[in-house]
Amino acid sequence: MAFGYNDRDRWIPDFIFPLVRAFGGEVLSGEDVQGQQITDEIRRRIETSDGLIALRTRRGDPDSVGTYRTHRWVEDELAYAIAHNVRVVEVREELVDSQGGIAGDRQWITYREGERDRLLIELTKLLGVWSRAVTVNIQLLPPELVEEIRSQLRAPGFSCTYKLLEGSRESKAQEGQVRPIKGGIFLQTPPLPPQSLIQVCIEAAGKRWTSDYETLDSVGISLKAD
Repeated sequence: MAFGYNDRDRWIPDFIFPLVRAFGGEVLSGEDVQGQQITDEIRRRIETSDGLIALRTRRGDPDSVGTYRTHRWVEDELAYAIAHNVRVVEVREELVDSQGGIAGDRQWITYREGERDRLLIELTKLLGVWSRAVTVNIQLLPPELVEEIRSQLRAPGFSCTYKLLEGSRESKAQEGQVRPIKGGIFLQTPPLPPQSLIQVCIEAAGKRWTSDYETLDSVGISLKAD
């Protein structure tokens, strides 16, 4: 689990890090490589994490209307995680700028200095949901299409995307990884909500194959040429 936070919050390792570890998570805070901008190492840590908890707490003095800024690198880490389809939660301290745009449209947890217990309760709920998420490793079928798709895995223009359906809400297409594993080719994704359905789309060599929506615990998912 990756963390973005500023140097005002020295209490975080004592309170939040043990909570993440209690759910079986590993903490990657980036303290050792912090600077004015996020580095390639921080980007790598974010991309390989199961999720990012960005703590946007007050930094400096308020502006003329009483609004605070947070550290720039926390905002950059949050935006980078969103752009790379990493699960995120923003913990926003009271009176901190809402930071519209790419991160501003997302849900957040409100934090108040005198109510850390409430924050810990909300994070416990969140980590409980995240820990129940399912890592997808689904075999792509049928065999007659698999061989054609396998031959294109390294070809320019190959792409695999997937959508999720939760109730009546359909997600935007997200990039998936297709890997040849003994016995066939498999779609691999980051952890996903266990109750959702998944639809897969592959494009290669001017062709397109899609599946119906199927459950995440399916043994295999069948593609059809469009």
